[in-house]
Amino acid sequence: MAFFSLVGLLLGASAAALHALTSLVFAASVSNFVALAFLVLSTGNLHGDGLMDTADGFFSGRPQERMLEIMRDSRVGSHGVMAGILVILAKFVLLGEMPLGMQGIALILALALGRWSQVYGAALFPYARLTGGVANFTTHVGYWELFFNSVTVLVLSLSLLKLQGFILLGAVLAGTALLDWYVLKKIGGITGDTLGATNECIEVLSLVVLLVIFTKF
Repeated sequence: MAFFSLVGLLLGASAAALHALTSLVFAASVSNFVALAFLVLSTGNLHGDGLMDTADGFFSGRPQERMLEIMRDSRVGSHGVMAGILVILAKFVLLGEMPLGMQGIALILALALGRWSQVYGAALFPYARLTGGVANFTTHVGYWELFFNSVTVLVLSLSLLKLQGFILLGAVLAGTALLDWYVLKKIGGITGDTLGATNECIEVLSLVVLLVIFTKF
């Protein structure tokens, strides 16, 4: 997990390159769709699956243990489907509202920061289940991995946004802390599903902040 933000950077850069190529032929909306579809396919929808499972569990209205059981169920319920639809639509709309030349930068930053949020959660919060899942490796994630990822996103954000990068980083830090606090209150700790859900939410938050930066500053 020390390299999660770098992995996000590489995925974002690949999506940005594909976006740039398709924009030479197609309208910006088509390029945005292709870039988002590439990210879903290249990651096996891993984090989207976590988002949907988390939504099914958290909005089930059941006790904590039952929430964890629902999240482990491979079937997707109505809450999960709706969460997945809303997140992918949010990404599509937010990218579409940005200047064309900034959309590639937004993809790179959002993907890197989304992965950073996973390391934050794994490093600072306990695992909710007794055994299994991501517990096998989150127990080995600590301050060193968080520090390395934080340096990565700090350098990346300041390189691409200059001092405005601090606005993005501050918003992402606050958003990640609030999301993980909410998860802790709901089920007593993080799981692989909640890490994936946090990743998806922080990608959307990053795009919201970037839209403001690109259009208002």
